Amino acid sequence: MPSLFIILHFLQFIILLKLIQIPLCLSTNEGCENLFNCGNIKQIGFPFWGEDRPKECGHPLLNLNCTNNTSYITINEVKYNVLEAKPDEHTLRITKEDYLQGLCPTKLVNTTLDPDLFVYGPDYNNLTLFYGCPPSITFPLNGRFLCPSNGYSDEFVYTWFGYNLDPQAFSCRESMVVPVLNSLIAVGDLTRIRSAIGGEFVVRWIAGIQDCEKCQKSGGFCGYNWTSRQTTCYCGDQPCSNEPPQSQESPSSGMSKDFC
Repeated sequence: MPSLFIILHFLQFIILLKLIQIPLCLSTNEGCENLFNCGNIKQIGFPFWGEDRPKECGHPLLNLNCTNNTSYITINEVKYNVLEAKPDEHTLRITKEDYLQGLCPTKLVNTTLDPDLFVYGPDYNNLTLFYGCPPSITFPLNGRFLCPSNGYSDEFVYTWFGYNLDPQAFSCRESMVVPVLNSLIAVGDLTRIRSAIGGEFVVRWIAGIQDCEKCQKSGGFCGYNWTSRQTTCYCGDQPCSNEPPQSQESPSSGMSKDFC
């Protein structure tokens, strides 16, 4: 009997060692095979989570939620309506609800992206709107229009394409950045810009794309370790291997080197 007791404890020790060897490549996929579906937004997986996708299946800042068959995402504390998603191109077409008020919203909120998660589509650039500027403003802006509904009655709102400018440097009270099509920048016709800007724009997600492709090629499902802040690989019922595929990322990629 003592020998059987020793053998059982030895087997438990071996199993514990095996589990320690694969801390980020888990033995179950935790539901990460599920895809997000809401209204016309279909089959969205990593790096997003929400609804049937547990939080371990996506980046903490990339939560999709569904209300009345409409998809929403919050980026830098701004809520957007997701109008279209193309997982093969890694793009979302989104709009901010404030844009329904046109270029004179009651609350000015910049449309800025987290550069570690998103980039604008190639057809877009920044348009900065300056509010509450003095009549003597002289720096070379692209255009101006009256916006009495935003609390600056009888004052012009000025526009500038491209990089951001500090409104305080020109004694303006506030500014707001929105993305616009490059074709509108070339035109420079404020009337066309005002009629064409609808708040809809395209962003491309970049978080963990290459890491996820490696995981999928190894037969796993992509996820995210919220503690270590690393993309990880859930292996389903398959054993995990500590050997990455032949085409490795650099050590600074932030990806766990455990694969299925």
